[in-house]
Amino acid sequence: MHQMRYTFPHFTPDLEYVQPDYEKWAAVRIGMSRDDVVSQLGPPLDDELLGGKSRPTDPYYSYGYLQMPMLPHPRTYDFLIGFDDDGTVFTKIDPFNGRFSTDGSPTSPEIIIPTDRAAFSHYPRILDCRWFPSSGLYPMTYIFELGAGQPFGPEQFHGEEIESDLPIPFFMTTFGGAQPGRFRVKAKNKLGESDWCDYRYFSFTV
Repeated sequence: MHQMRYTFPHFTPDLEYVQPDYEKWAAVRIGMSRDDVVSQLGPPLDDELLGGKSRPTDPYYSYGYLQMPMLPHPRTYDFLIGFDDDGTVFTKIDPFNGRFSTDGSPTSPEIIIPTDRAAFSHYPRILDCRWFPSSGLYPMTYIFELGAGQPFGPEQFHGEEIESDLPIPFFMTTFGGAQPGRFRVKAKNKLGESDWCDYRYFSFTV
């Protein structure tokens, strides 16, 4: 059985984006048979990083991936359909948390961390921000805004939009002081930009 090897983040020299047809992917339902899935999506991918040549009895069928730089594994963001012992679908896994573009333009990102109103008491003030990748035409980049608020008094923030062209759905930075903060992000591809996602609020207490 193939064992996926996890590593420290590394640079993937060859960026590659393989995606299924979104409408066909959405049509796959829990309880479908393997034959039904193949009829809908075609044969699964042969992927050296996920066991090599696909077999009809594989517990998971791969239908794509987003191979970005600086990932813990090149298949961190993939499209998988899982089958139970009876050969019927019991799960579908996609990088977008089930949110799909209808015209190729980027969907608005959905933040994973920090959780809303998280209070951090560590120093140095390392801030880890992550979100689900946006769906749509790839390659995709991200623009983020990080704002700092007043430690006392009314909740007012001074934010900075950073035209980063960040090619990955996460970044890590240091935060200025023991004060509240907020963060939001939007996606961009050659078809345009998404809306900003909702702000995510947090604070540092030290």
